[in-house]
Amino acid sequence: MNLSASALRFSLVGFGATMIHVIVATSLITIAHFHPALGNGLAFVIANLASYTANTRWSFNARMSYDNWRRFIVVSLVAWLLTVATAWIVEAVGGHYMIGIGLVVMLIPALTFTAHRTFTYR
Repeated sequence: MNLSASALRFSLVGFGATMIHVIVATSLITIAHFHPALGNGLAFVIANLASYTANTRWSFNARMSYDNWRRFIVVSLVAWLLTVATAWIVEAVGGHYMIGIGLVVMLIPALTFTAHRTFTYR
Protein backbone atom coordinates (compact mmCIF):
# COMPACT_ATOMS: atom_id res chain seq x y z
CA MET A 1 0.00 0.00 0.00
CA ASN A 2 1.31 3.46 -0.80
CA LEU A 3 2.29 5.92 1.89
CA SER A 4 -0.58 8.40 1.38
CA ALA A 5 -3.28 5.68 1.48
CA SER A 6 -1.74 4.24 4.63
CA ALA A 7 -1.56 7.69 6.24
CA LEU A 8 -5.19 8.45 5.36
CA ARG A 9 -6.34 5.14 6.80
CA PHE A 10 -4.21 5.76 9.92
CA SER A 11 -5.91 9.15 10.35
CA LEU A 12 -9.38 7.65 10.01
CA VAL A 13 -8.55 4.91 12.51
CA GLY A 14 -7.20 7.53 14.91
CA PHE A 15 -10.42 9.52 14.65
CA GLY A 16 -12.46 6.36 15.25
CA ALA A 17 -10.32 5.37 18.24
CA THR A 18 -10.76 8.85 19.69
CA MET A 19 -14.53 8.56 19.34
CA ILE A 20 -14.43 5.13 21.03
CA HIS A 21 -12.43 6.63 23.88
CA VAL A 22 -14.87 9.52 24.32
CA ILE A 23 -17.96 7.28 24.22
CA VAL A 24 -16.54 4.65 26.58
CA ALA A 25 -15.10 7.17 29.06
CA THR A 26 -18.27 9.26 29.10
CA SER A 27 -20.45 6.19 29.56
CA LEU A 28 -18.32 4.76 32.35
CA ILE A 29 -18.12 8.08 34.18
CA THR A 30 -21.72 9.30 33.78
CA ILE A 31 -23.70 6.06 33.66
CA ALA A 32 -21.60 3.57 35.62
CA HIS A 33 -20.24 6.27 38.00
CA PHE A 34 -16.59 5.31 37.57
CA HIS A 35 -13.97 7.72 38.85
CA PRO A 36 -12.86 9.88 35.87
CA ALA A 37 -9.27 8.60 36.01
CA LEU A 38 -10.42 4.97 35.98
CA GLY A 39 -13.01 5.62 33.27
CA ASN A 40 -10.43 7.29 31.07
CA GLY A 41 -7.87 4.58 31.78
CA LEU A 42 -10.26 1.81 30.73
CA ALA A 43 -11.38 3.83 27.71
CA PHE A 44 -7.73 4.23 26.67
CA VAL A 45 -7.21 0.46 26.81
CA ILE A 46 -10.36 -0.28 24.78
CA ALA A 47 -9.62 2.43 22.20
CA ASN A 48 -6.01 1.25 21.94
CA LEU A 49 -7.10 -2.34 21.25
CA ALA A 50 -9.49 -1.12 18.56
CA SER A 51 -6.75 1.07 17.10
CA TYR A 52 -4.27 -1.81 17.05
CA THR A 53 -6.73 -4.11 15.31
CA ALA A 54 -7.81 -1.58 12.66
CA ASN A 55 -4.34 -0.22 12.02
CA THR A 56 -2.81 -3.67 11.75
CA ARG A 57 -5.39 -5.04 9.34
CA TRP A 58 -6.40 -1.93 7.41
CA SER A 59 -3.82 0.89 7.67
CA PHE A 60 -0.68 -1.23 7.43
CA ASN A 61 -2.00 -4.49 5.90
CA ALA A 62 -0.10 -6.56 8.45
CA ARG A 63 -1.02 -9.71 10.28
CA MET A 64 -1.82 -9.53 13.96
CA SER A 65 0.89 -10.95 16.18
CA TYR A 66 2.12 -10.68 19.72
CA ASP A 67 5.34 -9.02 18.55
CA ASN A 68 3.73 -6.19 16.62
CA TRP A 69 1.08 -5.74 19.35
CA ARG A 70 3.87 -5.32 21.89
CA ARG A 71 5.63 -2.77 19.67
CA PHE A 72 2.28 -0.99 19.11
CA ILE A 73 1.88 -0.63 22.88
CA VAL A 74 5.41 0.77 23.20
CA VAL A 75 4.69 3.40 20.54
CA SER A 76 1.35 4.22 22.19
CA LEU A 77 2.95 4.69 25.60
CA VAL A 78 5.75 6.86 24.20
CA ALA A 79 3.12 8.96 22.40
CA TRP A 80 1.21 9.31 25.67
CA LEU A 81 4.39 10.41 27.49
CA LEU A 82 5.18 12.94 24.74
CA THR A 83 1.61 14.25 24.96
CA VAL A 84 1.85 14.76 28.72
CA ALA A 85 5.36 16.24 28.46
CA THR A 86 4.30 18.67 25.74
CA ALA A 87 1.34 19.89 27.79
CA TRP A 88 3.51 20.21 30.89
CA ILE A 89 6.27 22.15 29.09
CA VAL A 90 3.81 24.58 27.50
CA GLU A 91 2.23 25.22 30.88
CA ALA A 92 5.64 25.55 32.58
CA VAL A 93 6.68 28.33 30.20
CA GLY A 94 3.39 30.15 30.72
CA GLY A 95 1.67 29.12 27.49
CA HIS A 96 -2.07 28.63 27.17
CA TYR A 97 -3.18 25.00 27.36
CA MET A 98 -4.58 25.25 23.82
CA ILE A 99 -1.03 25.74 22.52
CA GLY A 100 -0.16 22.39 24.07
CA ILE A 101 -3.20 20.76 22.51
CA GLY A 102 -2.33 22.29 19.15
CA LEU A 103 1.23 21.00 19.31
CA VAL A 104 0.01 17.54 20.31
CA VAL A 105 -2.52 17.41 17.49
CA MET A 106 0.07 18.55 14.94
CA LEU A 107 3.03 16.44 16.09
CA ILE A 108 1.94 13.25 17.82
CA PRO A 109 -0.07 11.65 14.99
CA ALA A 110 2.79 12.19 12.51
CA LEU A 111 5.32 10.79 14.98
CA THR A 112 3.20 7.75 15.81
CA PHE A 113 2.48 7.03 12.14
CA THR A 114 6.21 7.14 11.39
CA ALA A 115 7.02 4.98 14.41
CA HIS A 116 4.40 2.40 13.50
CA ARG A 117 5.53 2.33 9.88
CA THR A 118 9.21 1.91 10.75
CA PHE A 119 9.09 0.06 14.08
CA THR A 120 5.77 -1.63 14.82
CA TYR A 121 5.13 -3.08 11.36
CA ARG A 122 8.71 -3.36 10.08
